[in-house]
Amino acid sequence: MSLLLKSNIESLTKERLTGNVARIGGLVDQLIDYSDLNVTDINVLDGGFGEVLTLKNARTIKDFLRVLRLYITQEKIYLKKGARYPRNRKTILLDMHFATKSKWLHSKFDHSISSNVLEHSPNIINLLLNFHFITKKDGYQFHAIPHYKYTYDCFRIPHTLEHFIEDFENDTGFDDDTHTQDYIQSAIEKHGWQKTFHEKYPVTYPFLHFHVFDELNVRKLFEYMFEEVVVDVIKTDQFSDILVFCKNQLNQNFLQNYHGKISKI
Repeated sequence: MSLLLKSNIESLTKERLTGNVARIGGLVDQLIDYSDLNVTDINVLDGGFGEVLTLKNARTIKDFLRVLRLYITQEKIYLKKGARYPRNRKTILLDMHFATKSKWLHSKFDHSISSNVLEHSPNIINLLLNFHFITKKDGYQFHAIPHYKYTYDCFRIPHTLEHFIEDFENDTGFDDDTHTQDYIQSAIEKHGWQKTFHEKYPVTYPFLHFHVFDELNVRKLFEYMFEEVVVDVIKTDQFSDILVFCKNQLNQNFLQNYHGKISKI
């Protein structure tokens, strides 16, 4: 593992991410030390990695028994290995785009972390405001975002800050198809990795990457929205992600520009 930009992001995550943490999008392994964390997972029912099975969505007695066995197995792993491993029993089934509609989540968590989530959003500024909503004001956000150069998005062009702002101002929603052909030509046709995947899952939200990122547009986006932003790129033999760590405090210029719109989210 190597951090290409040589920032202090690794020490920041270890020093400041403690207490109650919301983890969105599954396992977040990049730099996170789970020894001092109490983790609550938040996930959509099926984001392309299989359905999150819980007793609430068990449809038959067979499903019910299967979920019980899964719960027991996950609890054993949790007791042995700790909060790094998710538990369906403790997972909140919720699309983070709508977190603000669940008022009981307001400032509920000390910090929030995600991996492989932001690129699936058609309106990333709106999504990040929902992360802001669930996280305490003096807390932090940590996100791991696939670097387009090292994924099946490699034939696409990273989106601009102006593009993200336009999506936010236009309330771009899940039915937006302006990115679909861009995604198809790279992920399915040229690279080919997602061809088999999309034989099962449609090329719609949440099963495609609406946007693609590099370290430059990530830095611009987060510095536009938040305070104390640190960005780096992590490279391993298995993956390469852009890592971003920021204080959960909105940039004053952004807040002034969109105060009315933010208050309605």
